[in-house]
Amino acid sequence: MYENMHLMDGMTFTSRHHIPQLLPYNGTVDFELVAYSDWKKNSGTNQALHFFLDDYRFRNQLWYNLEQTSYSIRKFDYYFTPDYSMWIDIPTEFYNIESLFRTRFAGAYWQQTCGYDVIPTASWGSRDTFQYCFEGLPENSIIAVCGTGHHHCSAAERLFHYALRELEYQKNPTLILVYGEEEKVPGLSTPIKFLPCFIQKRLRNGR
Repeated sequence: MYENMHLMDGMTFTSRHHIPQLLPYNGTVDFELVAYSDWKKNSGTNQALHFFLDDYRFRNQLWYNLEQTSYSIRKFDYYFTPDYSMWIDIPTEFYNIESLFRTRFAGAYWQQTCGYDVIPTASWGSRDTFQYCFEGLPENSIIAVCGTGHHHCSAAERLFHYALRELEYQKNPTLILVYGEEEKVPGLSTPIKFLPCFIQKRLRNGR
């Protein structure tokens, strides 16, 4: 129960790294975003709960109390899968694979056991992670990514654009939702919808 293995009934897994496989989502994207850190303050009606936050705000609370937390947040109409970070500066794949597994596991549990409408999220580390970072994502689905934090240098921006093109190549998404500021992505043919992030909201509200 410590690693939630008692919740895996009904899940299917990828053959390479045994990552839970998510179902596609192609429903509405006309909803209000609510961060997990603010879930108690909102009604959940026509709202999508997201985890584009620093990991410490949800990492252990969500994973080690997955059943209880999933029940507590049941009022929301839509859910993004947890965005556990993947790293570029660690010497082994282990921690990235662990983050990937937990992200997909929570999403599959919400889809297949809780019956929630779940929007898959994609994340990555360095270019080496593109060998496995999209495992468990569905093809021909709306897929969300976090688009904050890469504008500080040209290398990070190039990696972000490359990742979106690689996501398109591997999974053929119907729409990419980007949580962040609007920008052009060279060479991408998949339509993009940008979702306002917390920085934009603060600027808009004068805070």
